[in-house]
Amino acid sequence: MNWDFMLNQWVRILHCNIYIVNSGYGIEKVYGDLIPEACPLYMDSAFFTMLMDRETGEYPDIYCEYNSVLYATMILKAKKLVIGPVSIVKPTRELEKFMADTHFVSEQVHHQIAFCEMKVFGAGLLALYHCISGKELTLDELWRKNGLNGIEVREARGSVQKVIFQRQETYLPHNPYDQEKRELDSIRRGDKEMLRRSLQETYRGEVGRLSNNELRQAKNIAVCVVTLASRAAIDGGMLPEEAFSMVDGYILKIEEMSNIVKIDAAMRQAEYEFVEQVSRINVQKERNELIEKTKNFIFQNLHNEIRIGEIGHQIGVSAAYLSDLFHRVEGLTIQQYIRREKIRLAENLLRYSEYDVKNIAAYLAFCSQSHFGKVFKEETGLTPTKYREKFGHFQINENT
Repeated sequence: MNWDFMLNQWVRILHCNIYIVNSGYGIEKVYGDLIPEACPLYMDSAFFTMLMDRETGEYPDIYCEYNSVLYATMILKAKKLVIGPVSIVKPTRELEKFMADTHFVSEQVHHQIAFCEMKVFGAGLLALYHCISGKELTLDELWRKNGLNGIEVREARGSVQKVIFQRQETYLPHNPYDQEKRELDSIRRGDKEMLRRSLQETYRGEVGRLSNNELRQAKNIAVCVVTLASRAAIDGGMLPEEAFSMVDGYILKIEEMSNIVKIDAAMRQAEYEFVEQVSRINVQKERNELIEKTKNFIFQNLHNEIRIGEIGHQIGVSAAYLSDLFHRVEGLTIQQYIRREKIRLAENLLRYSEYDVKNIAAYLAFCSQSHFGKVFKEETGLTPTKYREKFGHFQINENT
């Protein structure tokens, strides 16, 4: 494989330099245009040695500094490839200052650290790793393998055990799971009163401790609650993209807040907004169901005289409520809809049947043939006879 060609292409994909380093920690070749005076590998020998001393096993090793600057290493023919530095967030002046202060990068060199989205950087590493080793890793596996090391895992487990021990010692439980379920169920159902009652419940216990800083604790709890509320709202019928957008908006606002009381208020406001959205969806579903039932009843009874009171009785609502709902949703009255549907059926009968106009008028429960003719012409612009002459498959002599 022509590695010179390949690595030059990967520089374009990953937006950062790639270095080939030999076993004596000498940089043999550089791909990319980052000059030595702007590169930590050249300007900070201690950092470069630390990076080279890291174990590069059977997968790419990723080192992160400043929470967003990544370096990756992998083996290529007994040598190391070093990829980076690259920032996975848009570089800021603070980041540039950090690089200059930490790695002795010359401040006279006008250079902005390369930027590459995290998922793009990860995908590029996986593709390069596959070309070198023939092995396949998923993006999730790449991040997990570069996540917590053995010591950090033990520390995390120790932290869990410490929390469990402290709660056993103080006998202070978490907030009840049943209460949390009722809170989320109320959002899922769009039941504002149920949400209000669940939030007013008293219980022994408290929400989990997610930070030792009280402001951060309030924000973390709010983020959890708003996120869970959005999932409950989606279960209740809210569009996922709309729910996700609401979550993003509330979390961004909460992160800007410095008042714990206001953070709690914003968290509860988000829950009530989600329950309101689901409630509206439920009302719309109920309305749509009533409208569909009304239309089905009308369709099944086009050959009869149809009264609104009879429809309301059949579907379980008052005639006044049904008339108002139908008009608001459909934009026409029930009587107008009945008339339109009767004429549509009459059009089909005139086109494809041999029934005369008198029989069609009687079949559709018009009070007379002349009234049917008048209504038909208002709807179609033609008399029934003219309509049949123009569109019908059958020609029958009849007077209209």
